[in-house]
Amino acid sequence: MKIQYHNWSGITLHQGDTVIGFDLYGEAVTWDSLREAGTIILCVTHGHPEHVGTLRALLELPEARPYLARVHLISSEAVTRHINASGLLAPEQVHAVRDGEQIAINGVQIAIFTWVHMPLLPPGFRASAEYILQLALHPLDLLRIGWQSLRLPLNAPQFGFHITYPDGATVLNYSEGVHRLTNAAEVQQVARDLPAETLLFAVEPDDAQAIPRWVEMLAPKAVVIYEAHRPWRDLFRLPFIDLEEYAGVLAGRFAGIAFRALITPGQTISDEG
Repeated sequence: MKIQYHNWSGITLHQGDTVIGFDLYGEAVTWDSLREAGTIILCVTHGHPEHVGTLRALLELPEARPYLARVHLISSEAVTRHINASGLLAPEQVHAVRDGEQIAINGVQIAIFTWVHMPLLPPGFRASAEYILQLALHPLDLLRIGWQSLRLPLNAPQFGFHITYPDGATVLNYSEGVHRLTNAAEVQQVARDLPAETLLFAVEPDDAQAIPRWVEMLAPKAVVIYEAHRPWRDLFRLPFIDLEEYAGVLAGRFAGIAFRALITPGQTISDEG
């Protein structure tokens, strides 16, 4: 398997002739990384702008037309309706799912679970006030993001995806649901019902201390981390986490688990390392 990073929360899994794309958003996402796949499965975790904001435009590009017959879209009803507003994907290619559902596409099994989004503000009054001040110093950027958000299904449920390939390989994308306020009962249920060899999730600076607990409970063989909002953190001059260093810290704590960090668009991780 090859895992490729496309910035933000955009990740593709390449296995055989199937590509599974999670939250493909932004300029780093092109058809070059998808065109060779016999099956393209696009999974969208939720309706926030940096997850769903450009996928409809990607499908509506003229160069997408030769590949649309290979595309399957999986998300909540609100998100799939938004992305396929032009009806470019046939009904049998659009899978509006709910918590607990499982579907199969060309031998790949996909199970759906829900999670609660990571907090927007850091803990503590002073840290929250500094965060809000930094946002306020960029009113035009805030206005642009807010304007984009008005057209999106912001209240759609937040989904994680458990992937099982025909050869038995398993991947769990927990997206932005692993943080300091994550509910332990939720993680226990996911660990019990949807165990996986490879775990993907986003890391924010204020959640670093909480994450080892969830990794221990989920017990994967490999963990791949990324920072979902780093471009916004750079834009608003907010603190960020050194993912390479943090992956090393986690590796030192969990000797039996391989940890890798996705940082640069186009970066790939493969079974061979």
